[in-house]
Amino acid sequence: MSRRAWLVAFLVALPGPAHALSQDYFLIDDVYADAEKWTIGVNVARKSCFMVMEFAGGTAIEVGKDASNGESDYYMMFANAAWKYEEDEGYGVVVKYNRISTWEGDAVGMKLNKMRGVSLEGIKKGVVDEFGSMSFMSLRIGGNNHGNFNLATTGKGLAKMEECADAVADGSISLEAIAGRIAQNGAGGGEPSPKEQGHRGEDTIGGPKNRDPGKDRKEEGTTYSTGTGFFVNGDGYLLTNAHVVDGCDDAFVRRGNTDVQPAAIVAREKANDLAILKVERKNATFGKFRGTPQIRLGDTIVVFGYPLTGFLSSTGNLSTGLVASLAGTGDDVTQLQISAPVQSGNSGGAVVDQSGHVVGIVVAKSNLQAHGTGEDTDIEVIQNVNFAIKAGMAQFFLDANQVRYDVEPPGDDLKTPDVADIARGFTVQVACEIKR
Repeated sequence: MSRRAWLVAFLVALPGPAHALSQDYFLIDDVYADAEKWTIGVNVARKSCFMVMEFAGGTAIEVGKDASNGESDYYMMFANAAWKYEEDEGYGVVVKYNRISTWEGDAVGMKLNKMRGVSLEGIKKGVVDEFGSMSFMSLRIGGNNHGNFNLATTGKGLAKMEECADAVADGSISLEAIAGRIAQNGAGGGEPSPKEQGHRGEDTIGGPKNRDPGKDRKEEGTTYSTGTGFFVNGDGYLLTNAHVVDGCDDAFVRRGNTDVQPAAIVAREKANDLAILKVERKNATFGKFRGTPQIRLGDTIVVFGYPLTGFLSSTGNLSTGLVASLAGTGDDVTQLQISAPVQSGNSGGAVVDQSGHVVGIVVAKSNLQAHGTGEDTDIEVIQNVNFAIKAGMAQFFLDANQVRYDVEPPGDDLKTPDVADIARGFTVQVACEIKR
């Protein structure tokens, strides 16, 4: 049996629920822990635990165990306040992992407070293990494409969920006590989505979590946020980090001291920390993503951006370095580690190879790391350890929002000044005003 057929068999061979389960089967009755971006909770109706995260666009994904029938199966739930799926109706679900592995299953429509979605019941452990081992997935329900989701932290969430489920099973967590509190005080939490988690683009790892790009200019309740972005096609679309335009209704982009254009915020995705902006004026110069062969460990990279506004040059700054690792912190496979120096304001800028092709998007820098415990804690200054979102994740985001882009094989290595000219040509400063 093929791998796909094996996975499909787990889902479709098992009968789904005859009708939609009540929302009691999907709510957190008691919070157990936070694991990366997942919230782990206890659910009395299922007599076990689940994990849930709210992704970009308000889509909640919930995966959990169900021991209510004396067995320990799993379930998956997908829901969004904007969806229109009907309770009790059957829907086909197609999930593709890493553009390679696919499974299909039959789900039933359900309602969760203001959210509507579908649940797949009676899933076996092999399917959930597959979910936890992948870096990203695409989702289709009833023929509707719901985009791509970053699963980089899913394995850690599942491990914490299993720990919670074991504690329920051995009595360390008392379902009776939780049920008693619910009866006395109302549903304990009853939240359809997790508490909002911090975004990926944290500038300091192991220290204060400060969002780049330095929201340091304030005027009577107004904060000005600046970062970097780059055009991805000739129609005026550009990419930056979501945290660069977080809290902004509109933005503008600047190239030089006189070329300033208003920019509409087309899409934001906090999970991957990416945003799409659009200006009205068409632009002839734009970044092209690198195709095969992919960037390798030790390859030279170049970063051009607009760091430290008001301190460094307003015409942009260049830095060079190497690909130091093909994964980010915690073995995050959606990121690259780069040695090129970056500062506040570089976020959202393109990382390009020595032929001038985009291989990543600057997202975070590390300055400090705590070591030891208690009075023995030391602080180490981390040098030239910075991170970029891999170009493939940006392409998935652009695909999901139907924004075109170009991919081409890398050409011959160029001299660094020539690479700088290419990167500067499609890079702009991004700024917006946040009113409080």
